[in-house]
Amino acid sequence: MKLDNQKRLIIPSELYEFSNLKGVDKVYIAVRGEDILFIPGNSKEMPKDVKIYGIRDLEEKRRVILPTPFVKVSTEWEIYLLNGEILATRNIIL
Repeated sequence: MKLDNQKRLIIPSELYEFSNLKGVDKVYIAVRGEDILFIPGNSKEMPKDVKIYGIRDLEEKRRVILPTPFVKVSTEWEIYLLNGEILATRNIIL
């Protein structure tokens, strides 16, 4: 999935419906390994194995503006669902 002109990533509705982000209006942008992890903004506890890069609005259309360091790394991201969590990984073309 390619970022739009405003550096936003769109979370596909079929993944969003089964995720822990459903109904949330803010998300923490975190990194776990080499992947971006979207943590609900209302979370009471943060996973210990992540680095938080900030909090962003999750727009009604499931769009999130990525922080500049992520945009510099790649403009194409693969979004996936794992155990109810939404993650994004760089789309690497070989």
